[in-house]
Amino acid sequence: MTEANFGVVLAVLTAFFGITGYSLPWDQIGYWAVKTVICVPDAIPVIGSHVVELLRGSASVGQSTLTRFYSLHTFVLPLLTAIFMLMHFPMIRKQGIFGPL
Repeated sequence: MTEANFGVVLAVLTAFFGITGYSLPWDQIGYWAVKTVICVPDAIPVIGSHVVELLRGSASVGQSTLTRFYSLHTFVLPLLTAIFMLMHFPMIRKQGIFGPL
């Protein structure tokens, strides 16, 4: 994996922080944002419906969805971010900011 790939993964993780954190107040805005975001993986051809079911945790958006998003936001995403940052920084030190041409 190249240094640029680590940067892309870190950018995607940052987007996931925003998506999962937006729902945590669990008001009307958070609820409808989750309903909208949950529909996005459904467009993936083979595994989309399974990913949606995994994210929702039940047949509809509810308490299990909030628990899953909270767990992702507070445990999984910070751990993944720390791991990828620990791999990203040495590559920047080795290659420099721009890397080889």
